[in-house]
Amino acid sequence: MKLLLAEDDRIVRITVRDALEEAGYAVVECPDGTSALAELDRQAFDLMLTDVRLPGVDGLALFRRARHAQPEAGVILMTAYADAEDAVAVMREGARDYLQKPFDMEELLLRVGRVRDELAFRRQMQSGRTAPTVGTALLGSSAVMNRLRDLVEAAAASDVPVLISGETGTGKDLCARAIHERSQRAAAPFVVVNCAAIPETLFESELFGHEKGAFTGADRRRTGRFEAADHGTLFLDEVGELSPGSQAKLLRAIETSSFEPVGSTRTMKVDVRVLAATNRDLSAAMASGAFRRDLFYRLNVIDIAAPPLRERLSDVPLLVEAFLRQIAARQGAPVAVLDPGAVAALAAHQYPGNVRELLHALERGVALARGGPVRLEHLPPYMASPPSRSAAGPADPPALQSLGRAVEQFEQQYIRRALEQAGGHRGRTAAVLGISRKSLWERLRDAGNEPGDGPA
Repeated sequence: MKLLLAEDDRIVRITVRDALEEAGYAVVECPDGTSALAELDRQAFDLMLTDVRLPGVDGLALFRRARHAQPEAGVILMTAYADAEDAVAVMREGARDYLQKPFDMEELLLRVGRVRDELAFRRQMQSGRTAPTVGTALLGSSAVMNRLRDLVEAAAASDVPVLISGETGTGKDLCARAIHERSQRAAAPFVVVNCAAIPETLFESELFGHEKGAFTGADRRRTGRFEAADHGTLFLDEVGELSPGSQAKLLRAIETSSFEPVGSTRTMKVDVRVLAATNRDLSAAMASGAFRRDLFYRLNVIDIAAPPLRERLSDVPLLVEAFLRQIAARQGAPVAVLDPGAVAALAAHQYPGNVRELLHALERGVALARGGPVRLEHLPPYMASPPSRSAAGPADPPALQSLGRAVEQFEQQYIRRALEQAGGHRGRTAAVLGISRKSLWERLRDAGNEPGDGPA
């Protein structure tokens, strides 16, 4: 990713440039707006990071020129507190974010990373690139999804129990179906049991079935889920919600591959592979006595963790494309398109509801768009806030330090970076900084970073 850095303060410019280059960005640095403008005319950039106040052409004029010449490039403004209103106004014109000085380098890299991810999102949406899948599920090309698919493939090749963990909406059921569809049992039934929806009093009847007359209202024989899944796969969704009594009965059935229907003395043998899923922390549940250890270890022969969407945001474009096609197929309509505002909101969102939240947001957007482009106002209201505003924090500015303290902190940070780059050699560090060894030692001593007795 190529980045244009426009900053007239030499120390700030060098420090920011070094941090960006260490993070893998290709940086072209300019000390004023005039030279930055020339670079914009000379080559294309993915992102421009510019101070608001620059000699020659100021940062606001530079942004407007960049927006006209390179509309796909993202822009982040660096500003003093007094210029914050100007930065917010320019954000309404399309700037992606702004940072108030003095800022932390980690925060700068975080903001730049967000814009980088949004840019990647836009390019993937435009390219319509697809990714390998297992069956019809587990869409994604991120590293975590590649690892997940490898685990699913390995689990499908065996016949042992699998425990799938993950937050709600991460697609644990899709992992289970993919394992079944890739296994030797694919032609046999895939039976789903929602453990959270079964009252304890009906657990045995649901899983093991019952005979006619076994209890009041049992007017006919019922086939249980274990019997229905014979030679196939039984998927126990939200297994962590079972009561201790139900856990004991389930454990016996899994261990012996047998059960007795309610009201029967007849023992039935089945050939069933068990997959289970939970959004609970079963380690904590075992520690509190809410979940049986023996059942946990019986289910957890292979463990698979479904990653939350916030850990694989690079997959969002692929998911958006797939979901829009699914929605269009259901409705018998053309595939909806997203306008830039909707794209930016989808790229910046962190998805606490995971893949399911993304799907529902798109379903809402397509419905409200009524055949037209899906715009920002068509998405859920909580997505409508500009991502850069939320990233910038609360509306009220943070309490400011004294100028002397801010300069002192920046100087200490910069000296530490110079010392690291010089391999700890204080003589080379002093030469790079343009100060004497004695002056360097005094600064390190004052910051509490110098263990020695004097300059070396």
